[in-house]
Amino acid sequence: MRTTPFTKIDPEKVDREPEFLTHIRVEKYEKCSFCNSKLIFSHDLNLGFLQVVETSRCPGCGVSAHPKKFTLQ
Repeated sequence: MRTTPFTKIDPEKVDREPEFLTHIRVEKYEKCSFCNSKLIFSHDLNLGFLQVVETSRCPGCGVSAHPKKFTLQ
């Protein structure tokens, strides 16, 4: 089932199927919010600050999100 921001969700179905919610959460981060195509992720490692910088870009419409920084432990 392909979901979009305009898809109506049945509350009874959501209560019975937790994997349905997991699928929506994952798809929210993997798909472009404008054209719904799959995003391309790149990761840059910065060992000086022990960080990973993640950037995403949409090949369909060219939109790129702000880089996210994650600290290594």
